[in-house]
Amino acid sequence: MKKRLLILGILLRSFILTGCSSNLTGDNKSTLTTEEKIEDFEQMYSEVEKGYPFLEVNKRLNGIDWLSKKEEFKEMVLETSSDKEFMYTLNKILRKLNKGHNGVISDKKVFDYYQKVYEPIGYFPILEDKDVIERYESMNEIKGIEKYEDVFKDIDTIDVMKGNIAYISIPQMNSASGNIDNDMIKIEKFLKNKNNYKALIIDIRGNTGGNDLYWMELISTITNKNYSCGGYTLFRNDSKTIKDYTSRRSENLHNIDELPDKILEKAPKEVPNMFTEFSNDNTYIKGKAKYPFNGNIYLLVDENVFSASESFAVFCKEKNFATIIGTKTGGDGYSVDPVLFKLNNSNLIVRMSSAMSLTESGICDEEEKVTPDLYIKNEDYYSSKVPLSVYVEKIKKIENIK
Repeated sequence: MKKRLLILGILLRSFILTGCSSNLTGDNKSTLTTEEKIEDFEQMYSEVEKGYPFLEVNKRLNGIDWLSKKEEFKEMVLETSSDKEFMYTLNKILRKLNKGHNGVISDKKVFDYYQKVYEPIGYFPILEDKDVIERYESMNEIKGIEKYEDVFKDIDTIDVMKGNIAYISIPQMNSASGNIDNDMIKIEKFLKNKNNYKALIIDIRGNTGGNDLYWMELISTITNKNYSCGGYTLFRNDSKTIKDYTSRRSENLHNIDELPDKILEKAPKEVPNMFTEFSNDNTYIKGKAKYPFNGNIYLLVDENVFSASESFAVFCKEKNFATIIGTKTGGDGYSVDPVLFKLNNSNLIVRMSSAMSLTESGICDEEEKVTPDLYIKNEDYYSSKVPLSVYVEKIKKIENIK
């Protein structure tokens, strides 16, 4: 399993929403000619065609043959009358891929944040391109978008039933304080004297991701058992953009023909022909809990669980670390960071999923997602959550708690 960077699913949700907002950034005037817009679209289309990993998955899940819609997409671009509308239209086109990690970076705050995260490790030199910087410096910031630090919420801990059920809420796979250790210290103190409770509830409903290191540290804080988890990351390295990216990541790649037969049996059928290379992903998690929890662990999930929080759900499922309760999750777990590329005329940055990740057993999480052990439907996808009391009652029955 590949260590992810601090790129939040939380930002992705804002990113997607701003893509369809009337406040979308950019000038209301046109600095691009029609020919330049079409050239940028053709470049974006080519990048998706050569490097995007989930074209066939999108067909199966959503009935959309994205590549076949090229002429329809071009007509949409031809109808744009300003740079802002062009940017909006590219986002609209990319949303038809039906995956949260794709889109045009359409706000200066988002661009600044990506610079801050990626500049020290050098994955994407285009973020230092003077023309790109000039493009984003010229943009207005979208109204209502908070500073990213302000989006983070604190974890919550509750002694639900003294002597029986403890509860921890994890709103994102990052600490509101900016320091993961602070959260782990709080959780460690909370678990003191709760070793022999019957149940520990970990609530990640609404958690759209963050940093995989967070949930790995969470596991280390809860248990004294060691875990080894692995998987496979598949790349389409016929794409120069993807090849340059894997090179900068110093990926240890193997020819796709070397993927084990038992993995191919469960992997999507297009894997042998669509992908060129893969990496073996292995992570060792050492249990370091001062107060290891000895009871049963229950993980609460919903459709919004995505990216790094999805990785945690996958781990819990594959390693039987927790009983999973809720609805089917949002996907894109066990994956590496999306790739960024520049559109040559507009100098806009496009974000695109860079790889297909398979779990240790060969499952493509983006397609299968995590199915709960106990299904509880969330009636309102966007706002309300099923009351915690509903889950507690279910768990009390399972644990035979009166």
